[in-house]
Amino acid sequence: MHDYDRENEQSLLAAAALGSLDPADLAALEQLLNTSPTARAELQQLRETVALLPYAAAPATPPAHVRARLMERIAADQAQRAPVARPASSRRTGWLAPAMVTILAVMVLFLGGLTVSLQGQVATLAETNQQLAAAVNDLRQAVATNEAQQAQLAAQLTRSEQQIARLNEQLAHERLLVSFVSAPGVATRELRPTKANLAARGEMYMYPGESQAVVVFSGLPPLQADRVYRFWLSDGVQRIAAGTFQVDAAGLATLIVNAPREVNAFTEVMVTVEPATDAASGEVEVILTGTL
Repeated sequence: MHDYDRENEQSLLAAAALGSLDPADLAALEQLLNTSPTARAELQQLRETVALLPYAAAPATPPAHVRARLMERIAADQAQRAPVARPASSRRTGWLAPAMVTILAVMVLFLGGLTVSLQGQVATLAETNQQLAAAVNDLRQAVATNEAQQAQLAAQLTRSEQQIARLNEQLAHERLLVSFVSAPGVATRELRPTKANLAARGEMYMYPGESQAVVVFSGLPPLQADRVYRFWLSDGVQRIAAGTFQVDAAGLATLIVNAPREVNAFTEVMVTVEPATDAASGEVEVILTGTL
């Protein structure tokens, strides 16, 4: 292809990308595109570049006198070129080629710089995201550690509260014992063993007309886990179970009795050794008795 034809072709493609062709130029463009795949690829590239032109610089409106001078120079330039015999399409579009080359060069440089800048920003954001992810992971580990410590403290607090509750219960129990044993007007009844070889005894403290009493035991042998000591009240007609207990290693125990009516309404008390549950097997043995 001659240089003249190539220049005319580039001008035609540039004008087509800018949308400045008249009907006669459109026919020439269509013929060119039908016969040249290279021309089609160049036109596509030019159109993509033109689509980016609005983003290349901020829009600005030139002053009126600058526009007037530009139009005068364009008219003078066209008057100087009028004697040259060129095809009509070349006269209309030839002036666009140098400008398009300049614009395309500027766009390539601008887009290249923009790409480098965006790549740098992406790298910075990726590094920042990694740092944030590491910070979030550290925070999660700290929260998990804190929750574990809180759970441990809560368990310790629960155990402490249970111990305090047991101590308060024991203290209340001991205060009640002291009030029964040392208060004036208290009546005392002794429980004796039923066997001569058993060195055990019980001391019962009660008030006439009261349904509560305290019994202190000593010398009783410790029992196996499946058996218990049971305290009974009897009025001569029926026997009423009034509590179970175990003794410590020294054979000592204290029982608070809560009778269904005043304790002095009963005539006899006793202590038996029995199975710990109804389902357990074993005989019942009376080991202490006393009269009220």
